[in-house]
Amino acid sequence: MSKFIQFNVQNSGTAQPLEPIAPLLINVDDIAGYAASGTTAAAKSLVIDLKGRYAIAADTLTIVFSTSTLTAGGAVAPITVDGQPNPFVQALVAAMSQDVPGVAVYQLGNDQSTLAAAPNGDQMYIFSATIA
Repeated sequence: MSKFIQFNVQNSGTAQPLEPIAPLLINVDDIAGYAASGTTAAAKSLVIDLKGRYAIAADTLTIVFSTSTLTAGGAVAPITVDGQPNPFVQALVAAMSQDVPGVAVYQLGNDQSTLAAAPNGDQMYIFSATIA
């Protein structure tokens, strides 16, 4: 099992000195629990409860998702479908259960939209990650 999960926060419109892809590493042993939030039309997020070294100053990591990598217009909420597996939770479970030494990357696929312009869904990204 991997020791760390890497969350890549992506913002292609970032001005220096910030990065277009900023990795955040979280020790798998410090994850106490998690829950997804956000209704169909609302912003989608994943709240990860932290323990261990993080519990001193903070106890949650909140990740907000988007189908856009630009912050100018804010996050564009990915489309999810009721009754389908939650893609944000599924990606976390997959990363936590990877049998690779070192670092597993939290990877998102396409959202669950079926619009003619995006028949396979829109690519999802991590818009922001906040430890509080």
